[in-house]
Amino acid sequence: MKTASHHSSFFLWLKKIPLVVFSSALALCTTHSYAASELISDTEQSFTRTEFIDLTSKSDTQKDIIYLAVAANFKSTLKQLVSAFILEHPNIKEEQLKIISGATGALYAQIMQGAPFDIFFAADINRPHLLIENKHAENGTYYSYAYGQLIIAFPAKEKKLCSNSISQPSELIEFLNHFQLQTKPTLAIANPTTAPYGLSANSLIDKAAEEFSKYRIVKGKNILHAQQLLLNSHADLAILSAAQANHTTMMDYDFCLIKQSLYTAIEQALVIIKQANRTKNQQYLIKQFFHFMKTEKAQTIILSNGYLIHE
Repeated sequence: MKTASHHSSFFLWLKKIPLVVFSSALALCTTHSYAASELISDTEQSFTRTEFIDLTSKSDTQKDIIYLAVAANFKSTLKQLVSAFILEHPNIKEEQLKIISGATGALYAQIMQGAPFDIFFAADINRPHLLIENKHAENGTYYSYAYGQLIIAFPAKEKKLCSNSISQPSELIEFLNHFQLQTKPTLAIANPTTAPYGLSANSLIDKAAEEFSKYRIVKGKNILHAQQLLLNSHADLAILSAAQANHTTMMDYDFCLIKQSLYTAIEQALVIIKQANRTKNQQYLIKQFFHFMKTEKAQTIILSNGYLIHE
């Protein structure tokens, strides 16, 4: 009897989803339930159920695709890493590595429900450990790839409100007191329940609770959504990942880098997810990309995007 391929598993996973229209199986919804008929990722790609059927009938070469599930903060950096990896492996095509992004907690919930991702780039270390403990990830594949940093982002002004960084609670309080508007300012953060960057933002808020109480706090479903709230003028300032300061959309914004001692550390780890019936080429691709993440080239790219790494 012929066994189902890795992409067939992706399709079979979709078939388990109730057949109702849904916005995104990779976006957070409060119940973590899935809706149906198409799967939309934060990569601006959408896959219909018909397209998944077509994938199962294509040649083995065309089906040798791996899915990289990544925390929203690391999405743009991962794109750069994939491009650098392809340059070193001309026999591998960029379309063989599909990036799916979202909040760490939402992606974790999907993996626990059988989402056929191959490598999970979390924004914390807890969920990769839990996946190994629950036998959803392969032993020996846990790897801490970066430490995230927080920034406060706000529209650029003639007078900068901080000297590039905030290293003491008193400096944070001074910044908040100087950021005055006629109305109550709105601060955007990622959802602390599912996004580690939101959890760390909450710990920063605790450092100046009285001053932050003067702000209206809105929560994006992930760190990219929090950024969109700022860009779309739904927030006056936002607590974001330092990596987002490099985005071209942020040219008209100023940033204050927050010293790590002021918030809960954001250690980010990856794991290889267990999947049955992978092709040899998929196994090779996963192994090669996993090893690439540990190279000096990869670490240079990660550092250039505002992350820290192990010495």
